[in-house]
Amino acid sequence: RDYYLGSTFATQHKHKHRRSPSTELNLNRAFFTTMIIGIIRVAAALLLTPLTQRHLQPFAHARTDAENEVKLILQRIEEDTLKLRDEVENAYTQRCSIETLSQCSRGSFNGCSSVFPNQQCMAADELVVEACGGGGGGGCNALWDKTTSIVSIPSALAQGKDDNPTDPELIETACYTLLAEDYMRTKYENDEIFWDSYNVQPSWTYFGAHNGLFRKLPGTVDEECGNYDPRLRPWFVAASSGPKDVVLVLDVSGSMSDYGRMDLAKEAAITVIKTLTISDRVAVIAFSDYAYQVHSDSDSGTDLLVRATNENKNLLIDSIQKLTDGGATNFHAGFQQAFDALERTIEQEYTSGCNVAILFMTDGVRTAGPETDEVLSLINDSTQRLATLYNRDTKIFTFSLGAQADRLATKEIACSTNGIWTPVGDFDGDLVGAMASYYKLFALGLGDDTEFTAWVEPYEFFWTKKMGTTNSAPVFDRSVDPPLFLGVVASDVHMDAFEQVLGENAQSSTMLQRFIRLSTAQCPKIDLSDCQLEGLRYLAGGEEATCGMCNSTDYPGIIPTECPFKPDLPKNLWQNTDVEGVKYEDRACCEIGSNVPSEMCGIPDEIDTTELDTSTYSTGEFILDIFILYLYFVVMVFSLCLCIICCQNLARLGSRFLRKLWSSLSMFICKRQRRWGGEKKVVSRCENSTHEISIS
Repeated sequence: RDYYLGSTFATQHKHKHRRSPSTELNLNRAFFTTMIIGIIRVAAALLLTPLTQRHLQPFAHARTDAENEVKLILQRIEEDTLKLRDEVENAYTQRCSIETLSQCSRGSFNGCSSVFPNQQCMAADELVVEACGGGGGGGCNALWDKTTSIVSIPSALAQGKDDNPTDPELIETACYTLLAEDYMRTKYENDEIFWDSYNVQPSWTYFGAHNGLFRKLPGTVDEECGNYDPRLRPWFVAASSGPKDVVLVLDVSGSMSDYGRMDLAKEAAITVIKTLTISDRVAVIAFSDYAYQVHSDSDSGTDLLVRATNENKNLLIDSIQKLTDGGATNFHAGFQQAFDALERTIEQEYTSGCNVAILFMTDGVRTAGPETDEVLSLINDSTQRLATLYNRDTKIFTFSLGAQADRLATKEIACSTNGIWTPVGDFDGDLVGAMASYYKLFALGLGDDTEFTAWVEPYEFFWTKKMGTTNSAPVFDRSVDPPLFLGVVASDVHMDAFEQVLGENAQSSTMLQRFIRLSTAQCPKIDLSDCQLEGLRYLAGGEEATCGMCNSTDYPGIIPTECPFKPDLPKNLWQNTDVEGVKYEDRACCEIGSNVPSEMCGIPDEIDTTELDTSTYSTGEFILDIFILYLYFVVMVFSLCLCIICCQNLARLGSRFLRKLWSSLSMFICKRQRRWGGEKKVVSRCENSTHEISIS
């Protein structure tokens, strides 16, 4: 290169100017110097390359071996997750058998009210539960059962006696998932052997149903009863919908202040955002008279969809909580801003590369901007544009917030754009279920993919306080077309093994990128008939939410068929409820090595931590306390004397005032009684009366 540039420069210079002998000599020197340096470079490279390779090659091989080992670990986890999925799918086919239903009666354990059959106190090297005193050092930990699974149901869905569900489908789910317990137990035993080579404790295996039921093994005592809903967890939505671009469009107009609709909109939006994972992109649009994006990607400087990392989700949630209502309601502005953000994101290749969901939340009253017909034209034209230019399938989901909300406009938008409309009631006990229409639709695109699994961003586990991740897979009834979505199976994995093998921190950007690549590898394809779409509408809002495309409410692959033996469903699922109503510390906390709760364990109450230690009550402290009591006595006596003096003075003033008042009144009466006698007599009598009054 140096020779070529030098020759070119010399040739060009030769044609432009006539060079002197000294200039020619300098050019020749420069040319030969450049050539010599180039030869030295080549020789050095030839000599040093084998030496460098010989020293660096072991490090390169070691890094490759580490990556291959991690790849094998991840592959094993994914295979185990798919095997668990197969077990649950097989169990579903037996849900209506008499044997399944009979075994189910009093066959499960409740995480809040049951005593487990083989419970033991966790060893300090297994898990450490801080709520029970921290484990290890204090000799206390929490009870668990490695051989038994437990069931948790959100309190809004467990309205029967002893917190039993009353919905037949929930009861069936508890029954057929019990059949998978043997496999879950065997899997945990095998995991103990596998992870022992990395000195890592195996974690939980579980199933979250689309209706909110949750079964996990090992069985542990629930710390917060009735609050856990698997449908709120990122691992659930990641496996049920795959990667996606989500835009939430929130009405913040003045009418949203009525009936608490603004709070309901915020809660609904936050519920959706919490379920997203690193494979997703998300944006939030707020609109009233005009529309604006609530949070912008600070790296790009433009309004784009951001990756749903934990950090970005927290920023969005904070921004949503600060929204205030005011102004008119302009539907057109909200949708226009949403489609603009999507197109900018796709053009700059910041998108997930998969399906698009626009979630439109309003009280349903348009008061500004173009008419509804123009709004529909905007939506249809924009979705067609995204499909034609970028091959993106866009689905519109509209939500009418509040029982008093106008529902006509939002339903019309959904029916006219192949979307889904859902009414959301005030104080909806199952808000998660109401907002679930978008991932249930996307789940249908995964029913034919038998190899799909999803990973989530590493996060801190609630129990162990260690970093971990979750691998999950969707579960279907594959006997119908399209396959019926049942829920998600998942396995937790501690990050300790990956950190040991790779030498990377679980929260490093390199580790995060590795899971991003795993999570965005597959994209579901959605191909629904009109009747299947109508079935999803029926699930979202009942008959009211349908658009009249099909006459039947029997939608195969959309609505599960009920077992023919509904009267035979068990009324009580729980084996026992011996600790119902008992606080967590008294149900769970134990001394290591025991199998029952202990009163000695658990974080003590505040009153216990501030008791006076009388053993260190010195003579000096006693004298000080006596002196303080003396001061209290002096102050009390002084206050009493002051009160007496004040009362005496008030009494004198009051007496003087009353005497003067009575004297004046008497004189007035006497002078008015002239009819009793002559003037002298009256005056004499009045003077005497006044004298007598003043004496008294």
